[in-house]
Order: sequence, then C-alpha cells, then structure tokens
Amino acid sequence: MQSIGERLEEARKRKGISLREAAEATKIRSDFLSNIEQNQFDFDLPDIYKRGFIGNYARYLKLSPDTILTDYESQRLSNSRLGKKAGSEWFGKMEAKSNDSAEDLPTEDSSQPSYGRIGGKNDGSSNDETASAGQADAVNDSTFYLKVGLIFIGTLSLVFILFVLVKSILGGTPEVDAGAAGSTTPPAVSESTQAPAPQAGAAASTLAAVELMTLEATGTVFVMAQQRDDGKQLFKGTLGAGQSTTFERSGKVEIVFTVGENLIVETASGRVRPTVSGQAKIIVD
Repeated sequence: MQSIGERLEEARKRKGISLREAAEATKIRSDFLSNIEQNQFDFDLPDIYKRGFIGNYARYLKLSPDTILTDYESQRLSNSRLGKKAGSEWFGKMEAKSNDSAEDLPTEDSSQPSYGRIGGKNDGSSNDETASAGQADAVNDSTFYLKVGLIFIGTLSLVFILFVLVKSILGGTPEVDAGAAGSTTPPAVSESTQAPAPQAGAAASTLAAVELMTLEATGTVFVMAQQRDDGKQLFKGTLGAGQSTTFERSGKVEIVFTVGENLIVETASGRVRPTVSGQAKIIVD
C-alpha cells in the first residue's frame, strides 16, 4: 500500500507540476511539501498547521483531503505505539543484561591449592558469597530506577520545550488591522477595509448590535474567527475556492488565516480583503 507521501508525489508528477509550482499555488513552503512527500512529518510546526498543509496539498492535487488526513492520523498513532514498544524492549534488554552480568563474576579455581582453610569456616564463606550477590542485585536495581528517572525527567523537559515553542509561534503571529496599509500586494477588492464611524447621536448599544459576517475564499485558506470581547469562537476550519461561511457576531472579531490573498470578509459595511499576504491576523470592527 502506498504511503501518504508517495500518493501525493505520484499525483503531483502525474500532473507535471514541480515542487516550486505547487508551493507557489498553495502558499506552502517547498521544504514542507518535500518533507510531506517523504513522510517526514516531524518538522517544527504545531500539528494543526501540519494537518492544514496536508489537507490543502491533497485538495490542490485533486485528492480526497479527508482520506489523506485519516491516513495521516493512523500513521501518527502507529508511530506512537511503535515508540512505546521500542522503549519496553529496551528496558527488557537492560534487565537481561543485568542478569547475565552475574555469570561474569570470578569463580574460584578448584585446581589452585588452598591454604589456611579449615572445615569449620566453610559455612562462613558461603554466607559472604550470598551477601555479595545480594549487593550486586541492589546495585542493578538502583541503576535501573536511576535510568527510569532520567528518562522521565527528559520527557517532561521535552514537553515543556514544545509548549514554550508552540506558545511563541502562536503569540508571534503578526496582528494587522483590516485597514492597515504597507502591503506590497494591492487588495483585489476596492471596498473600504474598515466599517464607517457611527453617525453623531447614535446610541452606544448599536456598536455592540448583532450582525452577520461572511468569510469567502477565492482559494484554499485555513481560517479561525474569534469574538474579541468575550473570546467566543465563531468559526474554525479550511475553506476551498468558492466556499463561504456566515455567522453572527457582536463587536470586533479577530481573524487568523494562512493565506490572506485568498480570503474576503463581508460585513454590513462592505466587502474587505486583508492587505497582507500569507499567514497573519487581523481585527475587523
């Protein structure tokens, strides 16, 4: 059975598309696409981005993203189980080695002459050998628990580092107002990027009135919309070209996306396209 990477690579080559062309079309870095085609999913990104990249790439190559993502999840769980099994076998080998080490203990050569031995002291020497064996077992047990403790501490350290890394990535996403200027890519929609100021004398309650917002995709894009005031999540998912979603919102909305040029935001004030390309975050009044 072909792996995920082999299916994606075969589909790309069958269409005569290079990795560079695929990267430009999907807005995914070519080294990430290369890693995906080689089934190397350990590149330094949160799993939500990996799933988004795999789904977008499969959809771009006209493959079923649901099937590809299901196979990816199965492969990830299988690799996790293999890692745990390998760890168990390692401990088992260590214990066997500890038992075998007893065979390497020096034995008394019966061919050597014995001096100073008397019959009444034979029982005492046997007790000394038993005590030495017990001490060796105690040392082996201490070594085993020491290694287990070091592995546990190392695992906790790795989890902490990953947590800090994910937090820094999510916290470092650039926040750009929907009407900010300075992007090298001109917006494709000419409508205003900010809602007009309320007329003089309007009641303050109208600013927080519930209204509809629509997210429309001109190309594949991953979007997450969250209400700014109360943190309520309004939408989270991937939209393909021509797809859209509508939801109610109250007040400002924070929108995080992966491909800004493929997204259009429609409110009561008009249609807005972010003025930044690639991955970013905007605030819509």
